[in-house]
Amino acid sequence: MSQDQLGRTEIIANLQDFATGWAERIATWRAEDETATERRYAQQFWSGLLRCFGIIPERINLFERDATRASTGRRGWIDFFMAGVAIGEAKSLGVDLNDAVEQINDYLRGGIAQTEWPKYAIATNFEQIRVLRLDGTEPEVRFTIGELPQHYDTLKFLIGLDAVTHREQEEASIVAARLMAGLYTSVLGEDADETVGEQAPRTREEEDNRAERTSILMTRLLFMLYGDDAGLWRRDLFYQWVLEHTDADTLSTQLEALFRHLNTPPARRSPRTPELMAQFPYVNGGIFADRIEVDWFTPETREALLAACRFQWSRISVSVFGAMFQLVKSKEARRAAGEHYTSEANILKTIGPLFLDDYRARADRLIRNKSTTTRDFDGFLEEMAANIYVDPACGGGNFLNVAYARLREIETDVLAEKRRRSKDYSATQGMTMSLDATLDQKLTIDRFYGIEINWWPAKIAETAMFLVDHQANLRLAAAIGQAPERLPITITAHITHGNALRLDWEEILPEPAGQTFIFGNPPFLGHETRDAAQLADMRHAWGNIDQLSRLDFVTSWHAKALQLYRDRRGAFAFVTTNSITQGDQVPRLFGLIFKEGWRVAFAHRTFAWDSQAPGQAAVHCVIVGFDRDRATKPRLFDYDSVHGEPREVPVTHSLNAYLVDGPNLLVEKRSTMLSPVLNKASYGSMARDDGNLLVSPEEYPTVVSDPVAAKYVRQFVGASELVNNRDRWCLWLEDMDPQDVRRSPELKRRLEAVATFRAKSSAGSTQKMAQTPHLFGQRAQPGSAYVCIPRHVSETRRYFTVKRFDPEVIAGDANFTISDPDGLQFAALSSSMFLAWQKAIGGRIKSDLRFGSTLTWNTFPFPDVDDATRARITAAGQKVLDVRALHPERSLAAHYAPLAMDPALIRAHDALDREVDKAFGAPRKLTTEEQRQEVLFKAYAAMLRQ
Repeated sequence: MSQDQLGRTEIIANLQDFATGWAERIATWRAEDETATERRYAQQFWSGLLRCFGIIPERINLFERDATRASTGRRGWIDFFMAGVAIGEAKSLGVDLNDAVEQINDYLRGGIAQTEWPKYAIATNFEQIRVLRLDGTEPEVRFTIGELPQHYDTLKFLIGLDAVTHREQEEASIVAARLMAGLYTSVLGEDADETVGEQAPRTREEEDNRAERTSILMTRLLFMLYGDDAGLWRRDLFYQWVLEHTDADTLSTQLEALFRHLNTPPARRSPRTPELMAQFPYVNGGIFADRIEVDWFTPETREALLAACRFQWSRISVSVFGAMFQLVKSKEARRAAGEHYTSEANILKTIGPLFLDDYRARADRLIRNKSTTTRDFDGFLEEMAANIYVDPACGGGNFLNVAYARLREIETDVLAEKRRRSKDYSATQGMTMSLDATLDQKLTIDRFYGIEINWWPAKIAETAMFLVDHQANLRLAAAIGQAPERLPITITAHITHGNALRLDWEEILPEPAGQTFIFGNPPFLGHETRDAAQLADMRHAWGNIDQLSRLDFVTSWHAKALQLYRDRRGAFAFVTTNSITQGDQVPRLFGLIFKEGWRVAFAHRTFAWDSQAPGQAAVHCVIVGFDRDRATKPRLFDYDSVHGEPREVPVTHSLNAYLVDGPNLLVEKRSTMLSPVLNKASYGSMARDDGNLLVSPEEYPTVVSDPVAAKYVRQFVGASELVNNRDRWCLWLEDMDPQDVRRSPELKRRLEAVATFRAKSSAGSTQKMAQTPHLFGQRAQPGSAYVCIPRHVSETRRYFTVKRFDPEVIAGDANFTISDPDGLQFAALSSSMFLAWQKAIGGRIKSDLRFGSTLTWNTFPFPDVDDATRARITAAGQKVLDVRALHPERSLAAHYAPLAMDPALIRAHDALDREVDKAFGAPRKLTTEEQRQEVLFKAYAAMLRQ
């Protein structure tokens, strides 16, 4: 913290002197009947008030400016303006302050840039003062000049010490990112564009030379801008230096000189250093270590820098800003105007249950407990500081920033309580405290480690961690009056620039006295989308394992964590695509994790995580945390919709790999049926015909007008036809009379086209099909009544949408079919019990459910029912069909519209569920998906044992 920053006591003393002086002056005005005091004395008033808080009075002159009045459209003059902080208006002695407040609002309505919009308004007539928060979230405060010293807390927003909500921090960060984007483009031009995210340049050598220099410049300017407002040196020192000691022609060379000065220890500085530059402290820490050539500044670039100087940087959320700052090089991201960032709420979903919630709860208990001793407080603080905290895919450091900031908040609360008790209790009770309270502050940023493959985010992470450390120190100073001095920088976070999947984590991450907590948001890539280099990285991480071919890229971070934890304590959690908890990937990944003795400690079920990268849609994610602590109950968070808020769900037993409260089983694909009463599912028939065996509605009149071809026309059901009742047909020629080809020009034309198409194929199997062009390439048509099942069903459906057909209706390969002579298969598939099983273990496309014959159907633990139970279930299934038949015009999509299901259809499904639930052993119809999943996993375990 800057030694020039004034403390609370000194500021209050200044306010007392200020109030006394102005009270005497007001008495003189009254005695001499002096009027029009506004014009003569306003600037003296504002200047003196700011000096009380240690703010240089030059700032007033810099910020006074003409402005438009909304009521008249004319230009006026704002008395006092601190961008992003406050607007002030002084009126003459005795004037009603409502006039001043209205004038302030008039200027605001006339147009103030968003980057400079103030939070507070101050109106005064020298004797009376009114302070208003412009968003209306705090009550207006009124007081006299004599009462000014009692209102330090009311006015401390002038030095950035007002309470700032997380939402305000996020909003300020978005504005800050826009300012930096404007500064970046003012140097390189509006068309400056570079890939960000996974495809960004990984080293400085890969970067365009100008872009690389400008990127480093942006990082350094961020440090300067933040330091100007956050007390790293005298407030507005950098702003004053830019304004008074540079112009567009000299700014580049002056910045180079300033950066060298900041990296030079005091003993080695030139005695001829200009006075203003000499006031900047020695920084150290590597931020200014490399010498860079700064591009020549234009007048527009200098103005962009001055605009950034006028912003209140102490209000930003470093974690949010860091995530956005790394995107300023992308033209698309700049157009998005700050929309790409990971909210702190999403980050807390990971680090909260992993370690933060426990530390917060324990700290609160220590603070509440009157018998807590100094040893208890110290032991708790030492425990937090004994751990290391690691994000092995850290990007701009947002997870590390939030983790450090929140842990420091906990530490500050504990230190403040410890200090309070040292004043309340006698030394004999053991509640003493160091004379220097900062010696009790244990947690430092060198306990935080990050790995980042791209150089630019890695550089941002290093800087951001120092800034968030300073923010934490400001909060500590506000709480206990003291905070550690961090300049010159001697303690830094450990950010390693490199490929986390190739590095040896044991070399990078020292084994701590406490635990190792690993967390983060590694890259999202499915096994279908990774490239050869990423597959090689996976092999390096996992080694030679059979499961690799189906694992997502993100699981490589699980592999590295498992290797590290073989010889150390800790817990880990990652944000991943939800596919790792679905389908056949589950036993491949979780089997390896469970084998090492880990359990699911907490989980967030599927929700939408907004990607930081421009051009990418929200990804459907889960968060799964692992530990080896069997003593505590797992925690589960669910969502009513993927865009909704999390709600914690009680866990009775344990969390399995499917994020279900039930037995810890891994369901693997089966080639045979687990249930003795269910029939196998098969893909429908595949035409492989280039459209010549299929008949569209437009082609139908032509085909049926041919009497020979018409004999072979059958209803055809693809995915869309099944769900949306669309019409389509096919030529089904399994029993065709060969002579009919000669008799029908339509058949001849179509079959010749099929033969030509198949013969040209590069696949040998398709070429062979050219020998029988009249037949579908693959045929699997049931010989009896069957159920037709779509491959995918929307997650919003209350039931799996299936339909029964007679064998004359041909099912395409976009669907599955199951022979169903009596309707039992339809009833089983239409039950809530099957939907619960599908949701628990089945795969998904985004959030849509993906039917799998070998995974979800062959494993479905439907019980071996007796004849009477079978009859009741099939009858209940037929009732569902009967109700649907009352509205033949409705498609399956219409029948099962989530917000508009026919009450009669719902009752029919309820009756079916009642029979199926009872068949599974439930005493009555179950009411929740969780209840059914618990029953299902028990039934599955029981069937495996038989």
